Amino acid sequence: MEFDGVNSIVCDAEEADWLDVSYSERKYVADQTPAKKKAKIRFKNANGVKKIGKPLRIVAIALLCVAVLAAMLFVDGNFGKDVFQTAKAAYSSVLSIFDKAEPQDVSATIAIPSNHNLVDINDGVATFEGGRATLSFTAGKVIDATESSVTVAIDDETAITYENLTTVFVNIGDTVSAGSLLGKYDGTFTATITQSGETVKDVIGSETQLTWNV
Repeated sequence: MEFDGVNSIVCDAEEADWLDVSYSERKYVADQTPAKKKAKIRFKNANGVKKIGKPLRIVAIALLCVAVLAAMLFVDGNFGKDVFQTAKAAYSSVLSIFDKAEPQDVSATIAIPSNHNLVDINDGVATFEGGRATLSFTAGKVIDATESSVTVAIDDETAITYENLTTVFVNIGDTVSAGSLLGKYDGTFTATITQSGETVKDVIGSETQLTWNV
């Protein structure tokens, strides 16, 4: 007798002349279900390119350093100061390759005072209307002031210049806070963001803020 997964052996035995006894010895076959494959972890960056995991990076760097040391030992026959300097340079070079990341744009944002309405932005020059008072967009220090303009430094590299003012109420060296009164204007005034003395032209504006890449 044969069944799926079962091997049967039939044995016959005779007791007296009138009784036939049969029994079977069953052998069960072990489960043949294949074992599940272990999942493989793949590291990918945002562009779908495979990345090398940190442990593999460390192993690769260590192997490279060992190879450099071995090569230097084979050539010089000893471990001198130059050998370790060479290995250190190789380690730094490989580490910089593995850790090198694509440059990313970092956005800077400043809020527009509620009484200023953005009209237009052209080559980084933002035009505003909505009243007669010009308020400072940020805290900072007045680094330049004329009869019709005020420049407020936000940090060591970034500044905002407010122009087309009819009256100026601040002087060079004054410290101002966000919302401080800088001057008055008729109709419209302009605001220009500069970094290291250069006008930032890729400025994006909304009803509440100005954003640009630094």
